[in-house]
Amino acid sequence: MPQHLVDRRREELRSLIRLDGFLPVAEICRRLGVSEATARRDLVAIEANGHITRTYGGALADYNSSFDSVDERSGRARSAKERIARKAVAQIPRTGTIFLDAGTTIQAVARSLTQQRRDFRGLVVVTNSLSAATVLGGVESLELHVLGGMFLNRQAALMGARSLQALADWKFDFAFLAGEGMDAAGITNSHDHIAAFQQEMLGHAAKTLFCLDATKLGRATPHRVANWAQISALITDASAKNFAENQIELPASKLLRA
Repeated sequence: MPQHLVDRRREELRSLIRLDGFLPVAEICRRLGVSEATARRDLVAIEANGHITRTYGGALADYNSSFDSVDERSGRARSAKERIARKAVAQIPRTGTIFLDAGTTIQAVARSLTQQRRDFRGLVVVTNSLSAATVLGGVESLELHVLGGMFLNRQAALMGARSLQALADWKFDFAFLAGEGMDAAGITNSHDHIAAFQQEMLGHAAKTLFCLDATKLGRATPHRVANWAQISALITDASAKNFAENQIELPASKLLRA
């Protein structure tokens, strides 16, 4: 095949990966009509130019160049996130210890919590999100803790080995967690540190509630966080039709519609 046609195909593939965030090899073959061997050669060539990172079974767009910042993401699906936030806050007990994850939907939960006209004495909030901590920092009578760790600037969050060490000291009544994708198998994220932290969190909370808006349905991201059996509930604005289209079967007891 002439080189200019190969270059054109590889540019199309690079654009597809950047648009989707993650593409498995099988999906690359389907979209471009190429063999698995050709797809893998193209991925090697694209990775050499620094545009992607190859993963087991697929390719991930370069994270720092493709993943939008908190500010860039905060305006997306704003009304859905606000509804999800209000539903999440309705689950928060008057006393106890809760965890708030990183992410713009959880940041909306923090904002919604500050709007409650209540005495926060007896409620302890722990977070690794600097955005959530900033929102909650001025709330009187609220006991707020921030877990340390490596700073991820596009999430404005603290992650990594130190955050896992800090997490070991805590047990939570509720953990409110975010995600980048949800499919028939469960919830995923694209950053390995975030996924590892959330996986560890599953063992530290009596109830884990994931807060994801409908735009996350069917998105393919490379790191599996939890299957549907592992979570306590999903808070979402997605409809029954949305779930059916994505072959997601979730018990009514685990679905909290916003």
